[in-house]
Amino acid sequence: MGIGAITAEIDFTQVLLYAFWLFFAYLIFYLQKESRREGYPLEADETGKLEDPGFVYMPQPKTFRLPHGHGEVQKPDGKRETRELKLRPLQVWGGAPKEPTGDNPLLDGVGPGAYAERADHPDVTFEGKVKIVPIRIAEGFGLSANDPDPIGMDVVGCDNKVGGKITDAWVDKSEHLLRYYEVAPTGAKDGDRVLLPVPFAVVRGRRRQIYVHAITGAQFADVPRTKQPEQVTLLEEEKICGYYGAGLLYATPQRTEPLF
Repeated sequence: MGIGAITAEIDFTQVLLYAFWLFFAYLIFYLQKESRREGYPLEADETGKLEDPGFVYMPQPKTFRLPHGHGEVQKPDGKRETRELKLRPLQVWGGAPKEPTGDNPLLDGVGPGAYAERADHPDVTFEGKVKIVPIRIAEGFGLSANDPDPIGMDVVGCDNKVGGKITDAWVDKSEHLLRYYEVAPTGAKDGDRVLLPVPFAVVRGRRRQIYVHAITGAQFADVPRTKQPEQVTLLEEEKICGYYGAGLLYATPQRTEPLF
């Protein structure tokens, strides 16, 4: 028999191959279970009936200890969606597309405006301090002198109408980049501010404008506010970004129509 052979038919290489196959099969099984830790059991749109998740692929509950004193979370927790979603199906058949039904579709959390129920506390740095804050209180941070200063610029919507003015920029102290522009909406009360995510903004330095394709100028007035003037929670970030995301489809009636 050759070197490493156990018998005339099996050698060490073959044993390793079989072991790899077993490991890979277990890995697929494990990942399939972990993929159901959140979002299951599924719920039927029409009846609200829960799908029977079975017992093979459902993981056992696991407790996650959150950092910085934010408690514990257990998943899966068996909780169902409790939000009142303002939507209706466009057709009667199951799985049909849905449309928002509220007065302002950008606030309905539907389609491109959908958001997750994240924790209602600010994101924090490794040291446990609030991570995203206005530059006015971010010690050691400032705007580059080589770039246009956005503060004081007009903010215009997709209809080229002014929706407000930039009053500050919010910086991510961990990543060292801008996350939001702070906007004073046109006609708002003194001190009333909303946030504009930087990826939705195009700086027009020569015109001293910031252009936002997602929404109209008038729709800046309804952007979800933050509870605190100098910090934003994870849940508030979801709602704010969802508002601008919804505008890409619902800001004007024409956007929901076919291109041709």
